[in-house]
Amino acid sequence: MTPTLVYLHGIGTEHDDAWRGVVSAALVEVGYPGLEGIDCRAPKYPNTLRYPSDEHHVLPPQTSSHVSRSQRGELRWRVERATADIERALGAHAAGWAVPLAAVTVPAVMRVIPQARRYLEDDATRANTLHRVLAALPESGPVVLLAHSLGTVIAADLLTRLPAGIEMVAVITVGSPAGLLGVHRGSDRLEMLREPLPQVAWWLNVWGGADPVTGLRGISQRFPWVLDIALPGVRHPMENYLGSPTVAAAVGRALFGSLGRELSVTQSLPEPEIDDVELDAYLLLTYAHFVAEHLPAKQQARFRGALGVTRADLTARLGLTDAGDPPDPARLRTLSKSTALMPLLGLAMTNPVAPYDSTISAAARRDALHDLAVWIGLYSGYGRTLQRALAHASMAIAPTWVDRMWLRPRRPSSPGRLDAVELTAIRVVAAELARQREGLDPDPRVYAAMATAESEMRRDRARLLPYSDPRGPTIRLLDHQLRTLNRAIRTLNRKGLAPT
Repeated sequence: MTPTLVYLHGIGTEHDDAWRGVVSAALVEVGYPGLEGIDCRAPKYPNTLRYPSDEHHVLPPQTSSHVSRSQRGELRWRVERATADIERALGAHAAGWAVPLAAVTVPAVMRVIPQARRYLEDDATRANTLHRVLAALPESGPVVLLAHSLGTVIAADLLTRLPAGIEMVAVITVGSPAGLLGVHRGSDRLEMLREPLPQVAWWLNVWGGADPVTGLRGISQRFPWVLDIALPGVRHPMENYLGSPTVAAAVGRALFGSLGRELSVTQSLPEPEIDDVELDAYLLLTYAHFVAEHLPAKQQARFRGALGVTRADLTARLGLTDAGDPPDPARLRTLSKSTALMPLLGLAMTNPVAPYDSTISAAARRDALHDLAVWIGLYSGYGRTLQRALAHASMAIAPTWVDRMWLRPRRPSSPGRLDAVELTAIRVVAAELARQREGLDPDPRVYAAMATAESEMRRDRARLLPYSDPRGPTIRLLDHQLRTLNRAIRTLNRKGLAPT
């Protein structure tokens, strides 16, 4: 059944039907059929936004169903697979960077524009607008939602109020200001949309590198399950986005399917029976393979030699069935963000060919982690999230004097200079930071374990200090470890990750 295409316009004069011609022509350009024969709907609400309305509706109620913890995990996994498929087809995730001036000025300007101000600040206007949009939806069946500018904020409100029979096979937002915090004041969007929704298959946001309305960044920092793609040089007008090959390919894929014959990973690969020990071994070998690809040429031969010996040893000891380079067991591509988190952070802080010494640069580790995240079927931004979390945790917990002086870019400390307590603290704090960034459930055991370990060390120090040299190795080691744990706990507190 071909989905219904619903378009939500922004403000200004774009509420006519010019959008349909732009999208149809762009679809043909990228190899899809046009929109002839497609049920296209574009609810009109310019007067509702511009003037006080005679309509008196209450705000439509939230319809998003509550899901259990296990169901939430399955839902996340499904959306993560779909998002990874879209990224492979359309381009790499690009969230952009915060632009402080834009973060303040864009919401302020939107609240000066009458139509935007009325929707963002007036509950009656928001209620009337959403009722018009809901009335235009089909009673049931698959829907592709396409939205521009203020229409993307309306779309965000709509997603949690969908009728039970609607299956949202794709959400495509373009030129969205929804990444800016000021747009959401007085709204529950940030809370309601931090997790994937059962009725939404995937959400793509496209932002322009010359579009100030977006704040020059995407929206995934507010809605972590969204895939952001940047179009360099694109300005805000609707036709610049809807006429782009990226948006056309996304709309075409949602309406008609893939142009190619490839299957999604979840369809094409069966899951083999391997245990956690084998899984960790395959991840280690795969990470080492990608590290080798990013090493300088003069280091590669020796590193690959060490990798060959490591692979043979693991294969013999564990009975691994896949000796490829890299190994390709299907289960690695069924890992979710949650289940991949700690193994990937552990890999990023280890020497994958130990006990053979090898100098691995921060850049090689970063690029290998990025490649591994993509290879196991997660979106590329996940590798960057882990890398940034490691850098933040490392510089907060075990800073060098160079870090304190800010004489170099922020990056994780070299694992070789860290002791066991520092390595563990950095890994678990980085995991909590990454969970927070990706909208995953925090692990309540982390803070409790840190606090317990700190208390035990303080008791040990108090017991030993009266009869020990304060400058001796035992007391100095305990002081160092206490500083490490104190820094880790302070980092969690500053990020709002302490238990409430």
